[in-house]
Amino acid sequence: MEVTYNFSINETYYRTLIERYYRQRPFGFRLPIQFGILAVAGAAAFGLLIVAPLATRVVFALVISASIFFGGVAITKWGIFQRFRYRADYGSMATVTMSEAGLSASGRHVQGKWDWAAYPSAVRYPDGIMLLRRGVIRWLPDSAIVVGKPEDATALARSKSAIRELT
Repeated sequence: MEVTYNFSINETYYRTLIERYYRQRPFGFRLPIQFGILAVAGAAAFGLLIVAPLATRVVFALVISASIFFGGVAITKWGIFQRFRYRADYGSMATVTMSEAGLSASGRHVQGKWDWAAYPSAVRYPDGIMLLRRGVIRWLPDSAIVVGKPEDATALARSKSAIRELT
């Protein structure tokens, strides 16, 4: 059984990859949770340290916490995207083949093969599979399949990696 993906490495690909990566993280490591805790702590510190009427402290604390929460999440995702955007393969096409032996990938600037041991875990989403190992993420969207079916990709990943299903 073999599944081949052909996709463009562009803004849509990387933004989806970033969103899917943080969605599969443990609850405490998701960006909104991390920045929510930071926002509450910042607002509480501001509220306790400033000498002003209560209404003023509450308004400023809410503005500060909203800025930390929404700004922190947005700036972090933007920064990660900027790092990806300046990679040599940005804007090019990639072909990834998943088989019993492992994965092979080729593109304008890279060509490689990896055994399944290189990706000990995987996450199945309704629209694709994310293969994971420490420091490496490989997003394989179902819409990019040119040979095989999403069910074949899921079966291969399930037989070779620990897989979780997220809806």
